[in-house]
Amino acid sequence: MTRARQLHAGFHSPRSSSYSSSGGGSLRNRRPKTKDSLEKEKRIRRLDEAIVTGNIDELRKLSVTGPGFVTDGIRRRAWPLLLRTHVPRRQAAVDTSVPHKDDSQVRLDVIRSFTHLSSETKSQQAYKKQKQDELLHVILDVLQRHPKLSYYQGFHDVCTCLIVVLGKEAATLAAETLAMFFFRDCMLDNLEPVLEQLSLMTALLKLEDPEVQEFLDRSETLPFFPLSWVITWCAHDLQDFNKIARLYDFLICFNPLMSVYMAAAVVMSRREELLEVECDNAMVHTFLTKFPKSVDLELIISHAHQLYTTYPPEALQKRSENWLDENSCVNTFSRPGMHLYDSADEKIASTPIDFTPIDELLSKPRIKKEKDASALSKYPKNSLQLYRRNMAAMLAFSAASMGTAALLLLNSAMFREWLANSGLR
Repeated sequence: MTRARQLHAGFHSPRSSSYSSSGGGSLRNRRPKTKDSLEKEKRIRRLDEAIVTGNIDELRKLSVTGPGFVTDGIRRRAWPLLLRTHVPRRQAAVDTSVPHKDDSQVRLDVIRSFTHLSSETKSQQAYKKQKQDELLHVILDVLQRHPKLSYYQGFHDVCTCLIVVLGKEAATLAAETLAMFFFRDCMLDNLEPVLEQLSLMTALLKLEDPEVQEFLDRSETLPFFPLSWVITWCAHDLQDFNKIARLYDFLICFNPLMSVYMAAAVVMSRREELLEVECDNAMVHTFLTKFPKSVDLELIISHAHQLYTTYPPEALQKRSENWLDENSCVNTFSRPGMHLYDSADEKIASTPIDFTPIDELLSKPRIKKEKDASALSKYPKNSLQLYRRNMAAMLAFSAASMGTAALLLLNSAMFREWLANSGLR
C-alpha cells in the first residue's frame, strides 16, 4: 500500500492477515498458518505485552530484530511510549503573534511536501491542503515553544513521517521530543555539530573495515556524504515508507548517534561495489551519496546495533580523539534529568518530560573537552581543499539537483568560511 493510500484508507489490523476475507475467519475458510505468520503473531503478542506493561527494554530489543514494530497500528502505541508523549505535559500556550525567524522557510518547504498525494479533484486538493496545514502546525509548534532552535531543511521530512503514522496531535508532541532529544544538534545556528558527528564514522570504518577507509582516504572522500540520512533518518532518501517507519522503530530506541552507526553499516555493506568505483573524489562521493534501494535493512540495523554495542558513543569519541560538544544531544542523552528512559528508574516512564534543562543548554555556549578537536581537525588540508572545490562546482552546476544534504552543507556557516578561506567565493 502506498503512502497516499495509507493516508486515505488508514491501516489494517495487524491480526487481519491470518484470516481469509470471506467466512469471518471460520474453520472452513481459515488459511493454514505458516512459520512466518506464527512468528509474526508471537512478535505482536510480545509487543502488545511490552506496551501494556511499559517494558521499554523489551521494546528496544524488538526494535533491533525482525520487522521491528510490524504495523503502524502498533507504532501508534509504541512510539508515544518510547518518546514519553503518552504522559500529559504541562505546556503553556504558545504566542503565535510573533513569527519564528525561520517561518518563511518552513512555509516554503511545507508547500513542497506531500507531493505523493494526488490533487486532481477538489476533494484531493482539500485533503492535501489539510495534511500540509497539519505539517505546518507541527513544525511551528516546536519552534515557537523552543525559540532557540533553528529550522533546517529536512526536519519537515521527519515531521511528515510522524504525521503519517501518528496523526496531527500525537505527531506534534512526538516532534517536540525528537527535536529536543535526537535532532537538537541539527537545529543550532549551523551544521558543524552534525558534521562532527559524521566525522566519527571515519573512526568506525578504521576500526571495522580499514580497507574501505583507506580507499576513502586515497580518494580524499570526507565522511559528509550521508548527511541527509542522519538529519532525516532516511525519510528524504527512501521511497518505501515501510522501510522509513522500520528505521524509525530502531532509531528512536537509542542514542542519537545511532544514525551514524547506521550510515557506517550501509557503507560497509557496499564495500565490494565501492572498491570497484574509480578512486576519484567526485565519483566516490556521488556513489556513496545515494542510499542503496536494494539495501537489506534488517542486516543494516543488526550491524549498526553491533557497532553501537562494541563502540558506544563515549568510547568511540575517546578512541577517535574527537570529542563532541559536552552539550551535544549525543553526550546528554543519558545524563540524569535529561534522558527519556532509564532501566533503573521505573517512575520515569510515567513522568512528564521537563524540557527546561535542554532549553537552558540551548542558551549556553558550546563546550569542548579539547579546544582543538573539531570535525575537520583529523583530515589532510588537500582533502578539504578538494572537497571545497567539488562542492562549489556542484553548486555552480545545479543547486536543484544536489539534494537536501549538499544544500544544507553549502548553507552552513562553516562551509561559507571554507569557501572564503579558499578563495573560491
